[in-house]
Amino acid sequence: MKFEKLLEVFAGQPYFDYPAVRLHFQDERDHISRTALSRFVKRGSLLELKRGFYAFSEPYRTRPLNPLQLAQVLYAPSYISELWALSWYGVIPEKVILITSVTTRVTRTFKNTLGEYRYRTIDRRFFHSWQTEEILSEEVRIATPEKALLDLWYLEKGEWTVARMESMRFEPRIIDAERLYALAQNYPPRLIRAAKSWAIYAEQTTEGEIHL
Repeated sequence: MKFEKLLEVFAGQPYFDYPAVRLHFQDERDHISRTALSRFVKRGSLLELKRGFYAFSEPYRTRPLNPLQLAQVLYAPSYISELWALSWYGVIPEKVILITSVTTRVTRTFKNTLGEYRYRTIDRRFFHSWQTEEILSEEVRIATPEKALLDLWYLEKGEWTVARMESMRFEPRIIDAERLYALAQNYPPRLIRAAKSWAIYAEQTTEGEIHL
């Protein structure tokens, strides 16, 4: 397999996987294709984002790679949620480097040149309430602020008390408390209690503020 031919076939795609390579290069033996791809990775022409999943290195790709858009194709089905989403919305003050997603598949973590990606398992019943946002000029699947908060509560053990919420320094004004409580009704009792604690936390946090 020649790199020029690979580039001709996949240049218009941000990513491609090994099954797609085999489909286009059916005349080559499997081990020859794998050896060629490995050689292209070693010489820096290709990026291997996970085993058998590739992107062209600069200057061969036609557009920049978006690490957030990659999150939803690297391990599907998934959407960005919990800490990264909460940081992006401004619900927590810290900048989060780890790209956190939820999935119905087995929990996995991937590291590549674009970043570190963590996918945590949630029940299929709770795999909903994500939306499409344009981030870095690409459409990205990300939880709503309320769902990102619920996903975090669901995945982290223990009770979410007012004191625990204070320690996280959550910004309550970004969260729609009524929507949060409505979503929580479909979760185990622990999260319903957390939603009730949130109402107390939000009231305590915002009381006494002067609104101009």
